[in-house]
Amino acid sequence: MPTKPWSSILVAVRDPGARKQIAVRKAARIAAAIGAELTLFHAFSTPFALPTPMPADADAILRAIAKQRRTQLLDVARPLRAEGLKVQCEAVWDFPPAHAIVRRVAQSKPDLVVAESHRHSRLARWFLANSDWELIRECPCPVWFVKQERLAKQPLVLTAIDPTHARSKPTALDDRLLQAAKAVSQYLGGSIAMIHVEDESQLVRGGQIESIERLAKRNRVATAPRVLRAGAPADALVAAAAELKADLLVMGAVSRSGLSHFHIGNTAEAVIDAVTCDVLVVKPRQFKSAVARKRPKLPT
Repeated sequence: MPTKPWSSILVAVRDPGARKQIAVRKAARIAAAIGAELTLFHAFSTPFALPTPMPADADAILRAIAKQRRTQLLDVARPLRAEGLKVQCEAVWDFPPAHAIVRRVAQSKPDLVVAESHRHSRLARWFLANSDWELIRECPCPVWFVKQERLAKQPLVLTAIDPTHARSKPTALDDRLLQAAKAVSQYLGGSIAMIHVEDESQLVRGGQIESIERLAKRNRVATAPRVLRAGAPADALVAAAAELKADLLVMGAVSRSGLSHFHIGNTAEAVIDAVTCDVLVVKPRQFKSAVARKRPKLPT
């Protein structure tokens, strides 16, 4: 059995009053399997229901709303605690939500963030700031994006590797991806498959295959199936995940700078909307988030 991959899991709760809490239930199943502690975290920016009676000042209003939201989180946590899980609950005012999550990660240093992912229109992809994409860009710890509540008994973990580093991936990132996939598969009783995608203009060469073999051997997953595809990376990953009936797609994300940071078009961002299975996004070890450590000031 490998070293426990995650001891603490932060669950990003979009709406603590929602009837269905897909991310919470998936995180609870993961935590029960590996013996991790959970923190249910909710960041609010626009209060939809003001407290009654209305407090006199802005800070008091926020404290009252935070208390309301935390009470809702405690209701969500109650059955999890009854199952024997250790669960903490936090509700804070902060904006935007993804940056609030990253700030909380910087403070408490959880091993994993679990967040529910939703499909978005192409228009939203180009023009809207979205929490999924911001977490892909800025969260330093791994993020498990949940598409479905069910946790497979023997999950297939499809891992996207790029041993040629053609897309400017740090050399050690593939090792981190495989180690994360290996831990998930071993703790949850599943299996690993590796996928490498080349551009359509490129042929899979012998040197690339040798690189994949060395990577697999180094990470002790030599028996894992290899899937080699040509085409647009996002399209190939989505298609392969569907064909193989993968339960989890593990992939890397690297930091970007300049105007490209705002171009919602990298592989992870394109995949997150299209794929039907869960996605685990892992950053390089040296990744540093650009999110400010201090939350914005309350507008007056």
